[in-house]
Parts: sequence; C-alpha cells; structure tokens
Amino acid sequence: MKYLLGIDVGTTGTKTLLFSEKGELLGHAYQGYDLITPQVGWSEQKATDWWDAIVKTVNEVIAAAGKDVGKNVAGISLSLQGGTFVPVDKDFHPLTNARVWNDHRCTEEREEFLKEVGEAPLMYQKTGWGLGKGLLALEIRWMKKHENDLFNKTHMFLSVPSYVSYQMTGIPACDFSDAGIDQTGNVREEKYDADLLKFMGIDESRLPKLVHTGEVIGHLTKEAAEKLSLSTDCVLAAGAHDQYAVALGAGALDSGDILIGSGTCWVVTALADEANFESGIAQSKSAVPGLWGSCWSLSSGGVCLDWFRKNVALADPEVKIGYDEINNIAAERKAAENGLFFYPFSGYASGRRGFGKGSFIGLDLSHDRFDMMRAIMEGVAFQIKNMMGYFKAQPDPQDGLRIAGGATKSQLWCQIVADITGYPVRIPEVADMACVGAAVIAGAGSGVFKDLREGYKALAVKEHVLMPDPEKKEMYAKLFEEYQKNAELLAQIYGM
Repeated sequence: MKYLLGIDVGTTGTKTLLFSEKGELLGHAYQGYDLITPQVGWSEQKATDWWDAIVKTVNEVIAAAGKDVGKNVAGISLSLQGGTFVPVDKDFHPLTNARVWNDHRCTEEREEFLKEVGEAPLMYQKTGWGLGKGLLALEIRWMKKHENDLFNKTHMFLSVPSYVSYQMTGIPACDFSDAGIDQTGNVREEKYDADLLKFMGIDESRLPKLVHTGEVIGHLTKEAAEKLSLSTDCVLAAGAHDQYAVALGAGALDSGDILIGSGTCWVVTALADEANFESGIAQSKSAVPGLWGSCWSLSSGGVCLDWFRKNVALADPEVKIGYDEINNIAAERKAAENGLFFYPFSGYASGRRGFGKGSFIGLDLSHDRFDMMRAIMEGVAFQIKNMMGYFKAQPDPQDGLRIAGGATKSQLWCQIVADITGYPVRIPEVADMACVGAAVIAGAGSGVFKDLREGYKALAVKEHVLMPDPEKKEMYAKLFEEYQKNAELLAQIYGM
C-alpha cells in the first residue's frame, strides 16, 4: 500500500493530510504560526516556522497512522502561499524574516518601476499579476536600496515553494503558478524576465529553478527523511499556488470549471484553455497541464458578515450572535426582494471600477439585524455573479460551481449563491481542499496515479449539491439588474 501527503503552507499555519492510494483519509494535523508587523504596512514571518510546522504535522499524521506507513509514503506535494519573499545565505539559512505577500513597504520602488520599466500594466502582461507595493520584484529592489549589506550577502532570493523544496530535497525550485505571483518570471514565456531581472539588480542564478506543477523536484534527502519519519524513496512533486490546489482538490479539472473560495476573503478561480490578459484579472498557469487559471479576489467577502455580527448585531454587548442563529432566522427573511441591498467594500461595478466603501441601500424601519445579515449574504453572492461575468470561460450549467471554505458551513449562504448565480453549487465535505489538491498532485507526480484526473477520482471527497430554486433564480436575475445599476451610482459617489 502506498501513501500520499498533501501539505498546505498557508499564511497563518500549515495543514497536512495523509491519504492511502485508495483514497482513505488517515490523518490530519495543523500547526499555526505568527505574523510579525514591525511597522505599519510591514508584514513578516519566520521562514523556519514553515519548516518546523511541516515537520511537526507530518510526524503527527505518520505517528497516528502507524509505524510502517512512513516508509511507504510515495510522494509529497504542496499548496502554497504565493509572493512571500525569503533571502538565504549559501547554507540556505534565512538572513532575515520573510516578507509576506501582503507586505506593502515598497511604495517608492513601485514608482521607480513605473519610471524605469514601464506603466503598471506591463508587470501584469509579464507575470499575470498587477503591480502592487510588495511581492518579490519590488522587495528585492527595496532590499538592495535599504539593506545593501544584506542584499550582497544573499546567495538566493527564494519564496515559500523554493525554500521548502530545498529543505526537503536540497533543490530550490518554484512552480510557474507561484513564479507569476512572485513577479520574477514571465508566465507566458515560462522563464525569468530580463527586464525584471535588470530592475531587481540580479541575474537568474540567484533565483530558484522553474518547474511545472507535478514535476518531480527530487527525492527527500537523508536528513529531511529522518526529520519527517519518511523514506528517501519518497519524492517531492512541485505544487501549486493555494487557490489552484484548492480548485484541483474540489474537482476543477476542465475549462469552464469555477471554484469559489470563501472565508475572510472570497476568491473566484476559473480554468480556461487560454489565458485572458485582456481582462485585467490575475492569470496563472493552473495545476492542470495545458489550462490557465484566472483568479479574482473579493477581499471583503466573509469579513463583512463577521464585522456586522461582532460590532452591530448585538443584543448584548458581551454576547455575540451565533452563526446558527443567523442562518436559522435570516433564512426566513427577505432583503433584496424587499429593496434592501448590501455592497461589500472593494466590490466592483461595471468596467471593474471599485467603490471602495461598504454600503446598504434601501434601509427602512421595517428592517432589523437579520434582514441586514441576509442582505450581506446576498450582496456577496451578487458581487460574485458580477465578477464571474468577466471570466473568459463560463461554467457548465449541469456541473455548476464548486465552493470551499468557511461559507460551506452555512447551507443558507451556499443556497443563496446557487439561486443568485443560477448554477448548482457543489460543496465538498472535507474542509482542507488545498491539502487534497496537493495530495492529488503528489500521487500523479510520484506515479501512484497515471495523471491528475485518476488521482482526483481516487481521492475525491464526498460532496453534496445544492440546486438553484427556479422561482428564486428568476427573481434574483431581475434583482441583479437593479443591483448593478445601484453599483454604478455608488462608484460615482465614491469617486472610483
């Protein structure tokens, strides 16, 4: 019997799942770690925390499964936070804290890029991700200017996939889905970009090897195998950016498949045969060979409901309303149907203009906190439908959408998504879909499965499907037009 490990190295912690080749889930472990915020706009982590968490969680699941399992683990793969930067010395020890993807210290470097390289869309056309105030290209430039001694001591400039792959195999390697968000590689040409290298002030010998998702990076070193209680026969297959690992774990394998990742932030990830660089939506090589992925975040998805629950919907300042109560009572309420709309901040109107502020429209004295929470759920779903309209590929009406993350705990919210989008919504019964996707990649990369499709079928978790209610689907289709008209007005009000 062969076994597979799927590991998700996230921003707040690392999760590990252990599967048998027959699809049995044999173990689950989690280890959290801290963000470090030394200044406003700065976000850091200790890279060693990622490796320590991997060692701890892998040992935990192996110990729970039995002593003979470790030597029969055929493959490991990873789901990864993208765009987090870690400089290392010749021994691959971190020289400073890692700068996390949401670090925004590089305001000046952004302006320098615009002057020296080109307008902001140029970065997007090369890497698939828009020019921000962080990520590796700007962070390396920042280090050269502000920490030149450290810059000169740096042997290689790594990110999460390449740092972890070195710890496991002695080979620093990065998959293309992460190289794009790192903003060091030209995702269309599948190589490091000369303009970006010049801007960073380095040559590609100081960057990791570029590999395709599923490609075998190498066998575990003796030291790594001992630390992980595994065998040196175990291989590491190159993983994928977390959104694409989640999509794969949820069964997104074909052009037109769409995953909604729900949580504090809601993310729409869509697969297509071709990239769509005209859309302005983030473009990446997906985890599935030959398919591109488009990824668009609604940063205020779940956080709006959580904010309202904690700060507004309080019968008693000391007692926060529970989600079960919200779901039970809001299910009986009507919001948009009675003219009450919610617009999450950072949402988009037509033309992808953001309105930046959250808003309720249509409040009157008949509404209470449960009407407003229903409106928040509907507003997020309306916004997801709006975003989906910009993707090149559209879902199969029969296959529908996949949804993962926190909202899957709410039957009501998932049903609202089904009714508003008009598609069936498929809900997996395992929460950690990033780990499932990574395990599928591990199985295909190690040869346990012939390809990702066979791996998904073997490891596929149970799911249940919510069908759109025909009457509500028709009602919401009309209300969506009103939602969009109001969104246009809000974009004008907020000057976006």
